[in-house]
Amino acid sequence: MIMTEQDVIARVRGLTRSELHLCIERGWVKPALSPEGQCFNEIDIARLDFIRHLQADLAANEEAVPFVLSLIDQVHGLRHALKTITVAVEAQDEDVRNAVRSALLEAFDNEK
Repeated sequence: MIMTEQDVIARVRGLTRSELHLCIERGWVKPALSPEGQCFNEIDIARLDFIRHLQADLAANEEAVPFVLSLIDQVHGLRHALKTITVAVEAQDEDVRNAVRSALLEAFDNEK
């Protein structure tokens, strides 16, 4: 669902228009552009909720926010990569799946 700036302010508890603009200026939220202006999606809402939580509830300063957001983005990227690898391995025949499983178990055992 695509939302306007007003929709976002209504949905994110405690968010002001100036705070939203500041989050956009800092690159913490990157709305898409449409002929009507900036448009936001559910990911933007979740990100803004998280930023508000970091700042209001956890007292994270402005230097900490981009660092934490970067870590969250990395975790999501890794989860996506792992899901892609899992789908690719599951598409293989049983012998290949078993070989991959064995190699992973061995690799994990070697790390201990």
